[in-house]
Amino acid sequence: MKFNQRAAAATILAVAATGMLTSCAGTAPSAPPAKPVAGDRPLVDRAKWPEATPGRGLAQGLTLPLETYMQTYQETVVLDGAVRQLQEECMADYGLPVRLPVEGTNPPPSDNDANMERRYGLTDREAAAAHGYGLPDEATEPVRQKVPELEPAEFEVLTGRKLPAAAAAGAPRQSAERARDSYNGKKLHEGGCTDWAARQIAKPSQDDLTFVAELNGNSFTESMRLPAVTKALAEWSQCMDGKGHKGLTTPFDAANRVPHVVGRPSPEEIAIAVAEVDCKQQTGLVDVWFKEESRLQTALVAQHLGRLDPIRSRNGAAVHAAGTRAGH
Repeated sequence: MKFNQRAAAATILAVAATGMLTSCAGTAPSAPPAKPVAGDRPLVDRAKWPEATPGRGLAQGLTLPLETYMQTYQETVVLDGAVRQLQEECMADYGLPVRLPVEGTNPPPSDNDANMERRYGLTDREAAAAHGYGLPDEATEPVRQKVPELEPAEFEVLTGRKLPAAAAAGAPRQSAERARDSYNGKKLHEGGCTDWAARQIAKPSQDDLTFVAELNGNSFTESMRLPAVTKALAEWSQCMDGKGHKGLTTPFDAANRVPHVVGRPSPEEIAIAVAEVDCKQQTGLVDVWFKEESRLQTALVAQHLGRLDPIRSRNGAAVHAAGTRAGH
């Protein structure tokens, strides 16, 4: 069977064309609006984007110290949008106009890596009563975008690599073979238009984002061993025993007690989810846990300020540059 290079390019383009997703000071500028798709369903629906801080429930308004250094979802969308626009402009400079997938179409449930809405388990009784351990939109079909099928020359200009040969069904198609040196009399950028665009925006490195995420994870793990938290967890467990949900040590045990069917929580799941939130309210577990972990994170920030402040500055500068560009 003849190998369809255009179809192969479409598969790889999803990774090559977008450097998406996982804050720094200031508010991110707005991402440009996207055109609606069939059925009047918007391609980007900002109303579905996660809030910066939980807007209701036991975690309402809570923000941990390390969140200052995390990249928010809105910032990520702004940065990825600027990079995408630069990629498209770069391709046009070679006489190869292309429209790449738009960012911000399928937002995550939390604004950043702290995941405050569910960091300490369920915190929103209303949501628990309606969805159990599920998410409000989990059964909704994700927004799908058509990925352009690139000719071999287009793929080379975009990625700086040659379009790979066919691979076995289901196997990833990768190529380390360097692209041609020039196209239409113009020298190709190192790493193609993809890497060139990323260099113009100077997004924070993955190492930066990973460093903050690791500190965030470490503080959570350590907080679970603090005496005040273990005491509050024991009280929560006793409360759950009294509601008929025995043998649960942490809220995460509760989540695993009953199976979850996407979009169809059972009465048993609803019951344990609501009880989890009610017992947290009765014992003050979320308040205690948040206070203790905040203390840990404050110490971590002080210890690593020399690295964290530059991360925040780099992210803020990149977001500002991306926002300025979007405004033109």
